[in-house]
Amino acid sequence: MRWFRPISALGALATPFALVTALAGSACGGDIVQGVGAPFSETWQSDQGKSIAALEARLRSAKAPAAAPVAVGVGDGELYGITLPSGKRWTHKASADTLPIVAGNVVVASDAGALFALDAKSGKQLWSVPIENRKLRGAADDGDVTVAVVAGENPGKSRFVAVTRGGELIRGIDSTVELGFPAVKSGIGFIPWNNQYVSAVDLKTGQEVARLLLREIVSQARNFNGDLWFGEQGLVRFDDKIQLATTNQSTRVALPKRQLPGKPTWLGSGNQLWPVNTSARLKIRLSATPVAATEGAHFANHAYLASYFRVVLGLSDQDGSVRFVKSLSGDALGMSAAQRGFAICDANGKVSLVSEKGGDAGSAELGARLTACSVDVSGLSLEETQPPAALAEQIGQALGDLTPDMAVAQKLLVDELTKLDSPLVTKILIDLTSSAKIPPELRAAARKLIATRRSGKEYMLAALERHYDYVSDVLLPPPLGPLSDALAAMNEVSATPLLARHLNDPANEMADVERAAIALGKLATPTEYEDLRTFFALYRATADEPSLVNAVVAIGGALLRVGGAQGKSVVERAAQDPLTQVDVKRGLTALLAPQSTAPGEPVQKPQGAPKTPDVAQNAARP
Repeated sequence: MRWFRPISALGALATPFALVTALAGSACGGDIVQGVGAPFSETWQSDQGKSIAALEARLRSAKAPAAAPVAVGVGDGELYGITLPSGKRWTHKASADTLPIVAGNVVVASDAGALFALDAKSGKQLWSVPIENRKLRGAADDGDVTVAVVAGENPGKSRFVAVTRGGELIRGIDSTVELGFPAVKSGIGFIPWNNQYVSAVDLKTGQEVARLLLREIVSQARNFNGDLWFGEQGLVRFDDKIQLATTNQSTRVALPKRQLPGKPTWLGSGNQLWPVNTSARLKIRLSATPVAATEGAHFANHAYLASYFRVVLGLSDQDGSVRFVKSLSGDALGMSAAQRGFAICDANGKVSLVSEKGGDAGSAELGARLTACSVDVSGLSLEETQPPAALAEQIGQALGDLTPDMAVAQKLLVDELTKLDSPLVTKILIDLTSSAKIPPELRAAARKLIATRRSGKEYMLAALERHYDYVSDVLLPPPLGPLSDALAAMNEVSATPLLARHLNDPANEMADVERAAIALGKLATPTEYEDLRTFFALYRATADEPSLVNAVVAIGGALLRVGGAQGKSVVERAAQDPLTQVDVKRGLTALLAPQSTAPGEPVQKPQGAPKTPDVAQNAARP
């Protein structure tokens, strides 16, 4: 381990105030730091949480400053910032090689071998110190001192630094142990290391004054609205229960597990860098703000955000169910959960403010296209300016905005859509079947789902009003087959005139015509007799595929049922006509054959007779 001497904001060496020379032991062993109170010593013996509990009691009355409500974007060689919800915009003439961090009232970033801090509200540079070829990994600020962990691209080159507002480097530790994302409170730096410990280091003396041992991975020490939390997949609060962390009885929060596109993580490992680039990693993330309440720890809004490029989901912190959906004009690059509401920063430089229920709460513009963005509103409460649309409508909007390369997100949204008991779901599914933005396999899935719908009759009938018409730019017919299955299962007789007209529309696929014919076999009324007779006359002698044969036989059954003596005569003549296609003739003959059923026995259909609609079976058909 190497303690650094103080250096000025310009990097000149000053008089040394402390120097301890040793090497920090690696996570796999090696030379061990000697001396009482040396940070990161692996000879430390567990004290059952006594030291960390005593430190918590000493610091309890002090509150770590909450992060300033700002968004900071990385553009083409510049940083762009704005105070939220509607403050002043600023620009800084320097870039960042890793994701900038909002730490208290400062923004910390690294670029070209320098670590620097900006005033979060004005963008004014406060200080800059050299860090050689390292980059920013994590940072925090307690109002007087900024702490940061910087690291190289390769493992084992972590450095912890503490810098005053005036730019004096008062503490620095080089370590071969991987150091995680740090925090600071009242002059005490909290440094996760070895994925197991958090060392509390007095920044004045350089001594380790307490250590936290967790029984889960810990690489993050975070300040959320003034409270410190430690962990990675879950977080443990720095409070009066911290001594119980080793027995899993401390104040803890964790997000529910659920499948999401791209497998996003919440905080991720604090031992890794977040480089500014165009990779998908910055665009597929989770965001949540833990809070402590009398009823127990939970997440602000009882929800968290999940991003997948241009779609952001608001999810319940209890079961992961979808509460709202936001589609963006650019990829989501940064998100934050406020005490009430959320903020989302996208690649177009827009910061969308969202209410806790998913409604609009305003917006702000950074004024440039971005490669990366950090946003923090963890201390704000955002007021709703416009309530959200129904969830089904939100999902429909997002599906309409997405392009075919977003197939994974589209599938998730369709799956979520079908969980909703809303007639609007039917309309959205119908629209999907004719959308060029939807991949073919998802259009086929939407067709299957329509067949299972039992609500949204008005949307089904409206769809059947539509026919292929090149002049009117109606380039696809409606999903006739699935609609027929659904309407037959609903016994919706009002659909029969529309279904009958589609029988004779050549734009429909023959498999769909078959399903419409079977539905008409059940639903048709005498009003549709002429349409039925026309179809029967056109195809009874020319049916050349199984679907058409089944359709003709089904319509023959409908003619027998609703056509009276005239309809029966038409079917009988066709069954005797040698020009009638042989399979059609066999089916018609079966329909005309007398049936007898013994008392108590089910009615048996003659061989060759058409099947009545089977919704469960047809639901598997596209």
